Amino acid sequence: MKKIKHFFNLLKIYFSYISRKKNCGYLPVRLWVEVSSRCNLACRLCVNKDIDPSLKGDMNFELYKKIIDQSAGYIHDVNLFHRGEPLISPDIVKMVSYANSRNIKTRIHTNGALLDRDLGRNLIQSGLNLISFSFDGYTKKTYEKNRTGARYERTLENIIDFLKIKKELGKKTPFTIIQVMEFDEETDPREFIEQKKNFIKKFEGLPLDKIVIRTPHNWGGLLDIEGIKKVDRKKSRLIPCTFPWYSLTVFYDGKVYLCPQDFAGEIPLGDLTKESIKDIFNGEKIKNIRQRFKEKNISDLSPCNNCDRIWRETFAGIPKEYLKMFLKDSFRKN
Repeated sequence: MKKIKHFFNLLKIYFSYISRKKNCGYLPVRLWVEVSSRCNLACRLCVNKDIDPSLKGDMNFELYKKIIDQSAGYIHDVNLFHRGEPLISPDIVKMVSYANSRNIKTRIHTNGALLDRDLGRNLIQSGLNLISFSFDGYTKKTYEKNRTGARYERTLENIIDFLKIKKELGKKTPFTIIQVMEFDEETDPREFIEQKKNFIKKFEGLPLDKIVIRTPHNWGGLLDIEGIKKVDRKKSRLIPCTFPWYSLTVFYDGKVYLCPQDFAGEIPLGDLTKESIKDIFNGEKIKNIRQRFKEKNISDLSPCNNCDRIWRETFAGIPKEYLKMFLKDSFRKN
């Protein structure tokens, strides 16, 4: 029954998006909740390292409960991460369990460097639905170049230990992904083929569900590294961002922003310490953003005007790169 309801919610969202409706007759189905904006690494493909440390923090559990309580009944899943490393939060296991108790699916995207056996076991037993490990490099050289502050062998061991515990417990969840950015200016792209084969062998016999290959993006224009493929806007067409029609992003202090690419918090929509999700998602600020995307009037709207994601290939009007993954995540059994 819940899947049928979610299917019809997605249909509403789809038709609202392709018709560029300003007023949506529904509530968001996904939240990004930043349980911590702090990070233990300083990765070169991420702009977290450029955020003023005085502006970073962890979400307190009472605020988190308030968000989850008002989300129950319409939010399908919550991403317990945004700008920081979620495993830094001392309440991460408790947060997963609480969302699970309110029938909301949970997902974590982590660098894995802080994952010890006890934490791994607790996360598996908490009801976590999906965990994705960001492991940007098949080899020690590439990985440690992209993941400043991490050790290849240590993080790899953490992930393998996690998968062994999952196997010992006989658990199918969390659905486990390793996400790899195939990016190294000093490596011929053809070399990645053999490197990938050798890397996959390390997980033989373990319950790793998927390896996802991603290309770096520019974080709304905040990241500029030589080698990142730039969009030729003369040969591409602007496709309105999907985020304003289906989700909201919540920073650790309860402030709400348009999308998870807005690392600097340039488009504030509201504050969940004072307002509700319903009011913010149907508020004038986000309606104005939808209208501007409809009119393709975003030349002075930062970070949208510098974001490369709205220039990527689409299928049925939706960004192709994420459509398949979004649908699989939405209808996965566990």
